Amino acid sequence: MKRLIIFISVLMIFFGCSSEETQIYESYLFEDKIEFPFQDIESGNFITIFRNNHSASVPTSIVMVSNEVLKDSQNLDFCEGVNALRNGKKVLEWTIINHNYAFVPETSVENQNDHPGLISYSLPKGTYMIMLMDPSECNKNNYVIFDVKTNDGLSINN
Repeated sequence: MKRLIIFISVLMIFFGCSSEETQIYESYLFEDKIEFPFQDIESGNFITIFRNNHSASVPTSIVMVSNEVLKDSQNLDFCEGVNALRNGKKVLEWTIINHNYAFVPETSVENQNDHPGLISYSLPKGTYMIMLMDPSECNKNNYVIFDVKTNDGLSINN
């Protein structure tokens, strides 16, 4: 009888803990372009794989542009700040999350099950930018803006 209770308890724990599926987004990096899977997301708690499709490492930076969601953020021009960061200057209004993090080429990834570009985020509400660090000129292809709509990503119960 004890074994039956233990067996049923183990099954309940196993199925109870594995009921949620985690969605993993795929982002693509090129020498002068970023393809990011969304422009806004409800919770800042997400996972993405950055796949570098260039033949060399591609350095990027992730920046919190504002701790509030900026109205019409997709249509704003951030090139002045992007160029400043690329030239080693600070932008006082921005908070750097990852600075100059280099993603290895996809051809160098030895094990897809242990991908070095797999990153998990727990970001608070705000507007964020992912930018390429190497291009000499700024345009909307070499940075992306996305908004996190809530602070749900910071919750312990997620």
